[in-house]
Amino acid sequence: MQVKISDTKTDRVKRELLKMLIEKKYSPHEMLPSEGMIAELFGVSRMTSKLALNALAEEGIIYRVPRKGSFLKDIDMTIINSLLGESAVKEEGGMQFIALVLPGIDLYTGQIITELSQVAGKDGYEIIIKVSEGIPEREEKILQEIAAIPDIKGVVFFPGDKNVCGNELLYYKLRGYPIVMVDRVYKEIEFDSVYHDHYQGARKMVNHLISKGHKKIGFISCDVLEVSSRNERYKGYVDAMSENKLNIENDYVMTKNSRAADINFVDYLKKNTELTAVFCGDDYLAIRLYSAAKELGITIPDRLSVAGFTDNAILEYSEIELTTMRQPVRPLMEEAFNIITEKIRMSGEPVKHIKIPTELIERKSVRDLRERKTDEKRP
Repeated sequence: MQVKISDTKTDRVKRELLKMLIEKKYSPHEMLPSEGMIAELFGVSRMTSKLALNALAEEGIIYRVPRKGSFLKDIDMTIINSLLGESAVKEEGGMQFIALVLPGIDLYTGQIITELSQVAGKDGYEIIIKVSEGIPEREEKILQEIAAIPDIKGVVFFPGDKNVCGNELLYYKLRGYPIVMVDRVYKEIEFDSVYHDHYQGARKMVNHLISKGHKKIGFISCDVLEVSSRNERYKGYVDAMSENKLNIENDYVMTKNSRAADINFVDYLKKNTELTAVFCGDDYLAIRLYSAAKELGITIPDRLSVAGFTDNAILEYSEIELTTMRQPVRPLMEEAFNIITEKIRMSGEPVKHIKIPTELIERKSVRDLRERKTDEKRP
């Protein structure tokens, strides 16, 4: 599967506006044509003209006043000339591409596509999307194909569920080909990587549950040995429980199954009737646990609190109002793009590992047990 996402119309309008500022000798604080006039002038949609003006505002060339218009800033006009020079170089060199390799298309990877295309589009890059279906052999073939295409300058790589560094990745490393890993870290060899802080996020979530009076807390995840992010979340759970001197019974933890479909959530709940809370390694697992609890007549959060990880967009369509850890995608893609473009400009840059903080989103799936104790003490 291959998809191209382009922002070339916006770039073209932006360049034409810069030329207009020079040729018509605009003065500082002079008003530019309206969005509608620009759209008509260059034969584009009003949205494209708006995006072009917003881009110039972000670059400090103009400023925009709501309900009044856009105005030229008091700047050195040589800056505009230099921007036009950069644009000309890009035009002469042809279109620039970055490949984005994903294990599949879902709501989360859809966010990655959207954010990376917007970030890269501002710098004149198009994104070519390849889907590996999480199959290592297919990942290898895709990487091999990408390396043979001269117009592709770098790769943002989101591997599947196996923490295995294949031969093609090793060739990338040896050749110094610009590549950055997303939400994965390979132990045997270092690659540039950008990932959410899964360990601290999990630790924060478990401490949140403990702060609500929970002591018997379970953990459910797909196999933690296969994927570094799952392993980090498991470590965060274990360390938070240990730091608070809380026991982890063997039955409290379920991490051996490679797929969510292989986990028997009903049996898990039947075996662990004393649990007051369960931290799930992702939101899909939390939704599955909620369904199992509903089947058994276990009300959430009255009898069991449930927490997840990711703040996946699927939660908008779920019955459960899930407390979870949000993984912001925009900063993830901004850092990934910055690393790639640095590598494109200057080979031999040192390897970077950048952690993006996660954010606790508190909803209604976690009960505060301290409130129940307060109610019991009242006469």
